[in-house]
Amino acid sequence: MTTIPNFAFSLIKVKPGFGNIESLALLLGTTQDALLGLLYPQTKINYVTFTIPKKNGDIRTIHAPKNHLKHFQRLLAQYLLTTHNAKSCTHGFVENKSIKTNAQPHIGKEYVFNIDLKDFFQTIHYGRVKRLFMAYPFNAPENVATVIAQLCCFNGHLAQGAPTSPIISNMIALKLDGQILSVASKNQCHYTRYVDDLTFSFTCKKHRLPKDIVKISSEDEATPGDTLTNIILKNGFTVNPEKTRLKHRSQRQVAAGVTVNEFTNLPRSYIRLTGSLIYALEKFGPINAEIKYVEGLNETHQLTPYQLDKIKKSNGEFFKTVVKGRLDFLKMIRGKSDSIYRKLAYRFSKAIGKEDKNLMKSAQDILGESVFVVEEMMSESQGTAFLLDGVGVVTNFHVVDGITQELAPDCVSFITNEATSRTLSAQLIFSCKERDLAVFYPDYSFDTIRPLKMRKKNGLTSVLDPILSMGYPNHSAGTPPYFNTGKIVQQRNVLGRNYWLVDIPLLKGNSGGPIFNSSMEVIGIATIGTTRNDLASILHGFLPVEKLKEILKLPEFIYRKRYLALKNNQPNLSCLLPKSRPYYYINHIVGTIITSFSGRLQKISLKII
Repeated sequence: MTTIPNFAFSLIKVKPGFGNIESLALLLGTTQDALLGLLYPQTKINYVTFTIPKKNGDIRTIHAPKNHLKHFQRLLAQYLLTTHNAKSCTHGFVENKSIKTNAQPHIGKEYVFNIDLKDFFQTIHYGRVKRLFMAYPFNAPENVATVIAQLCCFNGHLAQGAPTSPIISNMIALKLDGQILSVASKNQCHYTRYVDDLTFSFTCKKHRLPKDIVKISSEDEATPGDTLTNIILKNGFTVNPEKTRLKHRSQRQVAAGVTVNEFTNLPRSYIRLTGSLIYALEKFGPINAEIKYVEGLNETHQLTPYQLDKIKKSNGEFFKTVVKGRLDFLKMIRGKSDSIYRKLAYRFSKAIGKEDKNLMKSAQDILGESVFVVEEMMSESQGTAFLLDGVGVVTNFHVVDGITQELAPDCVSFITNEATSRTLSAQLIFSCKERDLAVFYPDYSFDTIRPLKMRKKNGLTSVLDPILSMGYPNHSAGTPPYFNTGKIVQQRNVLGRNYWLVDIPLLKGNSGGPIFNSSMEVIGIATIGTTRNDLASILHGFLPVEKLKEILKLPEFIYRKRYLALKNNQPNLSCLLPKSRPYYYINHIVGTIITSFSGRLQKISLKII
C-alpha cells in the first residue's frame, strides 16, 4: 500500500477533502488506487466478526475492521470529530462526556423514563450514510459519498466496531437530538442520549407527566407519547417496546445501566461479580482463574477459535485485564474515593503482586495530608490552604489579607493534620485581592508532603457534577479536616468574579480549601460561604481552578517563583532557559548573580498584594 506523507500535501495541487476521490485519498494519507483497491470488489474480507455479552445476558455482534481498514477509518473519524458539534444532550462518543455524565442530570428525580432505539447501528444503513456526506457541510459528489459509505459500512449498515461508526451515528442523530431536546425543554424535563439509550427525568407527580413524552394507559403501562414517537419515526428510528420503562424514585431508576436514585451507582450484582473474579485471582492465580473464566464465557457466547487461541497465549493477562476494566468502570461511576472501590482495588493489587498500600487508606486521609490550617498572626484569622502540584501552597487572599512578602515567613503558619502535626512556614510568591488568591513557595520542609493534582487539561466543570470539599472550618486543636460531599448547582457572577455554587455549606475557615471532583482532582478553591452550619445564604461556592491557571502565566509570578527557587538552593534551571551548552553557562551566571545579591533582589522583587 502506497502512502503519502502529510508534508507532501503542499506540493500537490489537489487539496485533501471531499471534492473528489483523489482529494479523499489525500485526506486519508494514501492514493486513489490504493483506497479503491482496498474497498472493491469486496469489503467483507476486511472485517472480523465476533460476539460479546450484553449486561442483560444477550449477545452483541461486533464487526471489527482489520488493521489496514481500521487505520483509514480512524483518520476519517478524527477529521469528522473536528467538524461536528454534538447537542448538549448527547453523551455517547463525545469528548469529556461518558456514561456517568449521561446519568448525572437524572439523579434524585421523581420519575425516570427510559426508551431504547431498536437496532440502532443497523438502522443507519448505507443510503443514510451516503446522503449524509452528500449534504451540507460536506457537499461531496455522489461518487465520493459512495466511497465513504463503502469505507464505513458492513453488510449495508454501520459496522458496530468500526472507529467511524460512533461519530457518524451522532451526526445522523443530530436532528433527532435537537427535536427531542426542544420538546423536553418545553415540558420542563431533562433529556439525555447515550448511543441508543434515551432517558427522560421528571420532578412532577405521575398524573402531571407530559403526554407529549410519556403516556400512561388504563393498565398503568407507560409508552412514548405521540409527539415523541413521531419524532423518532420521522428520523428513521424505531422504539424497542421491550425496553421501555417508567420508574418512580421508590424503585431502581437507571440511565444507560447506571443507577441514579441518589447518586451514580452500579447494580449490586456488578460489584459482587467483580469481587468474585478477584477472589478467583487470589485463590487460583491468573492463569487458572482465566481458564475457568474462559470456559464459562465460551459456554454462553461461543468464542471463535481465533479468540480462544489469542486468550490462551495471554498467560493470565487477559483475565487481569478483564478485572482491571471492571474496577476502572466502578471507579468512574462511584468515584476514586469510594470505599468499596478502594477495598476491591487493594485486593486486586495484592493478588497481581503489585500491592498498593495507599488503597488501604481512605482517599480523604491521603488528601488530608496535603491540606493545612492557615493561621495569620497579624489579624489572628484562620483558614485553609493546600499544596498543589506545579503551583505551590494555595489559599485565598482574604485569608492572608495584609501579609506582605517580607512578613509572610514570620506571620503565616501552615499546620499539617493531626497525624503528622507540624507547623510550617513559607514565602509569599503572589497575592491578588481582585482574584482573591494567594500562592506561597513550598521549600524543602514540604518535601515529604504529596502535592494534590490539578484537574486535567481536557476536563470540564458542569452543573450537577459531584464534588468533595475539604477544609478546617472553626478549627480547634485536635480536630481533623472537615469533609463534605455535594454537587454543583449553578455558575454565578458575584462581585465581579465567576463562582460555581454548590448545594453544601462552606463554612468560615473553609476558605482556601480545595474542591475535588470524583477523580480526586482539584477543580477549585472554596471561597464564599457562611459563618454558621446552615444554608441561610445560597452563596456557597468556589473559584474554578482556571482562575489559578491564569496566575501561572503572569510574569510577576514566574520571576518571583524562579527567584525563590534559586534563593532556597533549589534552582530548576531547565525552567529558566532552553537546554543547550551556551544557555547552560548563562544559567550558571544568572544563578550566581541572584544568589550573591539575593538581599538586593529581595528589595526590588515584584509585590502583588
